[in-house]
Amino acid sequence: MSQHTKKQWFQSVRPRRSVEEQLALKASREAKLTFEPTIPLDAIRKKRPTVTVTFTVGGFGVHNESTFTFFEDGAVKREIIWREEFDLSTAIPRSGWYNETDAFRVHERFVSLVSHRWPEVFEEKGCFTMDGTQWNFTVNRHGKLLHQHSGSNAYPSNWKAVVELFGIS
Repeated sequence: MSQHTKKQWFQSVRPRRSVEEQLALKASREAKLTFEPTIPLDAIRKKRPTVTVTFTVGGFGVHNESTFTFFEDGAVKREIIWREEFDLSTAIPRSGWYNETDAFRVHERFVSLVSHRWPEVFEEKGCFTMDGTQWNFTVNRHGKLLHQHSGSNAYPSNWKAVVELFGIS
């Protein structure tokens, strides 16, 4: 191996992907993720959760909650509770599991939010809205709080990605 650099050696061992394979891989990475779970809850055995992320959004007459639970074996479960009535006790729960490919993509999208770098509180600048949108974002690992964020009419710069990932607004 003294004649080859590590990169040359690795390239000689790894089979080269065809142009079609490279394009398919690129398209897969860029494809819009369907954020609907694909496996019913009762089809999955009990697993140990590692990270739980809860995102709640509320406003005038609306209070919705979406939770992702990431498990040690790579599985991901999403639970959504819709409360779109003035009676917040009326809740419409939906939940399910992602298949292996989508679970990996959900995890990638969550990590790309870089939420651990957000400020703890987002505050409205320059004006004060009396009625608007309040939200909370909480990340727990093994039941212990890692970080928590909230805002009232103020949002992280990647708000659209957060709302898209969690499936509520």
